[in-house]
Amino acid sequence: MVSVEYRWTAGLWTTVRRPTHSIIRLFDSILARPPLHRTMLLPLLLTLCVAVRAFVPLQQTGMSSNPLCAVQAGYVRSTDRADSFIIPTLQAAFGSELTTYELIGDKIIQPNAVGMKLRLPSSDQWPSEVFLKQVLATDYVGARSDWGDLRRTLLYARTELRFYRDVLPVMNKKGFDAAPECYYAQYDFDGWIDEEEDATTPADISVDKDALPDPLEKGGWLILECISADKHVQDSPLSIDQAKQCLKAAAELHASAWEDQELLDKASRELSRAAFNLQMRNPKELAGIEGAWGNFCSNFEDDMKANGLWTEQILNLGKRIKSVADHVSKECTPSPNDRYATIIHGDYKAMNVFLGIDPSTTPTIMIDMASASCGFGMSDVAMHIHHAVNPEDLDDGGEESLVEFYIQTLRDLGCDYPADVAHRHYQLSVLDYARFFMGRMWKSATPKTMAQKKDNENIANINRSVPSAMRFVKVVDRYLSEMEGAAN
Repeated sequence: MVSVEYRWTAGLWTTVRRPTHSIIRLFDSILARPPLHRTMLLPLLLTLCVAVRAFVPLQQTGMSSNPLCAVQAGYVRSTDRADSFIIPTLQAAFGSELTTYELIGDKIIQPNAVGMKLRLPSSDQWPSEVFLKQVLATDYVGARSDWGDLRRTLLYARTELRFYRDVLPVMNKKGFDAAPECYYAQYDFDGWIDEEEDATTPADISVDKDALPDPLEKGGWLILECISADKHVQDSPLSIDQAKQCLKAAAELHASAWEDQELLDKASRELSRAAFNLQMRNPKELAGIEGAWGNFCSNFEDDMKANGLWTEQILNLGKRIKSVADHVSKECTPSPNDRYATIIHGDYKAMNVFLGIDPSTTPTIMIDMASASCGFGMSDVAMHIHHAVNPEDLDDGGEESLVEFYIQTLRDLGCDYPADVAHRHYQLSVLDYARFFMGRMWKSATPKTMAQKKDNENIANINRSVPSAMRFVKVVDRYLSEMEGAAN
C-alpha cells in the first residue's frame, strides 16, 4: 500500500511541474480518484503547494520553466528523484558493497542528458572517480513538445549506450583507444521504444507521450572513466595543431571500422545517424530554409556587403541549398557495404574532445557518442573544422592542410582513400552541415546574438563569430557553385 501511494504521489509531482494545461489535467485526475486515504493527504497537499509556488514565479520573472534550461536561465530543478538512482546504478556496476559517493563540482545539465563526476570510497574493487551520465524520462516528458521530440532524446541515449556496450569493445580490439573506459551501460525504454525500432524511422504521431506507461522507471545510465584534468584539456576555438590532434583521433576511430561490413551492419541496426543528418532533423528546418536564410541576410547585411557577399547568387543560397539537400544527404549517408563507409562520431565539436596536454604521452579522448553511426569520415572532419577553428587559421591553405592531414593519417593507418573521392566527400559534408546550420541555427541569428555567445565554447564558431560565419558562407558558395557547374 505504501509503495502504491508513493508512486502515485511521485507521479503527481512529475505532472504538476509541467505547464498550466498539465496542472488542469492534474485537478481532473484528483477529482476522478476514489476517496483519498488520510495518509495521502499530507504528501498531496505539500506537492500541490510546491508545484504552484514553483510555477508562478518562473512565469512572472521570465525565467524558463523548462528544466533543461537550468544553466541558461538559472533555474535549479529538484534533483531528489534523479539522485535516488545514483546508488543503485553504482551498485549495479560495482557491487552492493558500494553505498556512498561524493559529488565533485556541479552537475552538467545538457539538452539531452545530465552528467556528474563522482568520487567513490577507496577500494580496489572500483575506481576512485567515475563519470555518471543519466537520462530520466520524467525529466523530458513535460519539456518536449511532442512524442517525436521526446523520442529523439531517448534515442540519443539508446545510441550512446549501445555504442559503449556493443560497438566500442569491437573497435577496442582493433586498436581504437581514444574513448573513455566504460564500466556500465544500461537503459530501459520498454513499452516506449521497441528494441528493434530503427532510430531513423519517423515517429508515430499518434502516440500520446503523456500516456506512455511507467515513466518513473524509464531511463538510461552510463558510467565512464573520469578523464584527468591534470593530463587533458578541453578548448575552443582550437589552434591548427590542436585541430590536428582531434583529426588524428577521428582518423583512428574511422580506421578501426573502415569498410568492416559486419561491424557496420551492427552499427546501422543499433545506432543512429549524425546529429545534423537530414534523416534526424525536423522536416520544418528544410521547408523553412529559404525564409531562414532571408532573415540571416537581413540581419547581417552590413557584414555581408563588407565581405563582398551581397550578390544575387549568395542571396539565393537558401534556395540553392534546398534544391540539392536530398541529393547531398543521400551522398553523405552510405550503406554498410559501400566503399569508404565507417563508424563516425556524428557530433564532432571541439568540446566533445579531451586533448592531451602532452600529445606525445597522453592520448586524445573523444566523448558524447550519442550520434555515432555508419557514415563517411569526412562528415566528422567537415563539422569539426568549421565548428572549432578560427577563420584566420583556415585562410591561406589552413583548411586544406587539415583535410590533407586527415587523409594522410588514414592512409598511414592502412585505409585506401583516393584523394578525389576524399575531397568530394569533404565538400558534400560541408554542404550537408551548411543545410543544417542555415535551417536550424542561423534562422534567428543576429550580430547581437553572436556577440552574446562569443565566449561559449560549446557553440560553433560560425554561430558566435561573424568573421567565421562570413568565411563559411564563402566556402559553401564555392563548393555549391562547383557542384552546380558539374551538373550543367
